[in-house]
Amino acid sequence: MSYQGFTVIDADSHFREYLDVDRTYRDNIDPEYREAFERLSSAVAKRRAAGQPTDLFMGPMAIIEPSDEWRPLGVYDTFGAERPTETRLTHQTAIPREVNWEPALRLKDMDRAGIDASVIFPSHAASYCILRDVGFESALHRAHHRYMSNYCAGSRGRLRWVAIATMRDIGASIQEVTHWAEQDSNLAGVLVPPLCPDGKLLDTPVLHPLFERAQDLDLPILVHGGVLRSPNGPGATELDHAGFIIRAVYQPWGGMTALSALIGGGVFERFSKLRAGIFESSAGWMPWLIERLDESYESKPNLVPNLKRKPSDVLAEGRLFHSIDPGERYVAHCVQELGEDIWLFATDYPHIGVAFPDGAQAAVDRPGLTQSAKRKILGANAQRLFPRLA
Repeated sequence: MSYQGFTVIDADSHFREYLDVDRTYRDNIDPEYREAFERLSSAVAKRRAAGQPTDLFMGPMAIIEPSDEWRPLGVYDTFGAERPTETRLTHQTAIPREVNWEPALRLKDMDRAGIDASVIFPSHAASYCILRDVGFESALHRAHHRYMSNYCAGSRGRLRWVAIATMRDIGASIQEVTHWAEQDSNLAGVLVPPLCPDGKLLDTPVLHPLFERAQDLDLPILVHGGVLRSPNGPGATELDHAGFIIRAVYQPWGGMTALSALIGGGVFERFSKLRAGIFESSAGWMPWLIERLDESYESKPNLVPNLKRKPSDVLAEGRLFHSIDPGERYVAHCVQELGEDIWLFATDYPHIGVAFPDGAQAAVDRPGLTQSAKRKILGANAQRLFPRLA
């Protein structure tokens, strides 16, 4: 299958594991952490029975990590105002929650959207780093991996999943990634957040063993954050809970930070075959940032002793990729300035507000892109980032 002759790979779709923690984790949790899981499950059940929100993250009543990003600009005392529900989005399509538990429904939606293969990220599972017990965090990640392996197993390679790095236990992460890379060809890559839970950047030597193992296994490092949930990135606490601003700049700010740390920290020099992708942080800022990083490198090379060439040269090498949203206005400009070999088609399905099922059509219809650029953005670049999809 293809869309108008183009192979289409959705490089960033999602599994909404938080909608039903029992269905995701109960049958997959390690026995030694069953008691801890039952406490989490019981807390969710009590909230549901009381008619209260059961969110684990991203809300003032979240069970694991409450947060508040709902202060309207110009209103300085909200007195616990409820989360707003109105929206001006005009491209919402109802996507049933059952797609998270029944892969046949997801595949049917992919057929409808003209998508050949999807790489499936978790929605909130990377935020278990807020838990006090690192062992329980790792156990939840292992349970997630077992669920996703089973979920993708019958898809004939159309559904691919990513392993979550337990950032506070890199040794355990390496063991887990190695196990699944050897056991399941549907594993597509290794997920890390834009910043480490302790605030360190992605150039930290603590991550070098993980990067080396991913390189040896021919798996890419995949950088994907989330709004106001751990591990918090820049903008989480500096913007006075102003949701209007946070929603606009938080994800791009995280993407800028991750990209700058990976390039400036010399990660691509140290690991000469490592590939990485950055997701869901928009793309319009990329030409500007690369120009700024080049200027910084040329004026203060002593600040990046492990970087041996201009950041733009690192990008041009073709091992660092970045996703674009189907409706982004400045895609043609990004391609013109930075070339057509780094951009990835992504839908964010099944999250609210995605341009489903029209994402591929939006990419094909976009003015200013050559047929070659469309072919690469829709699928060919993803096949380079994810060689298991080639």
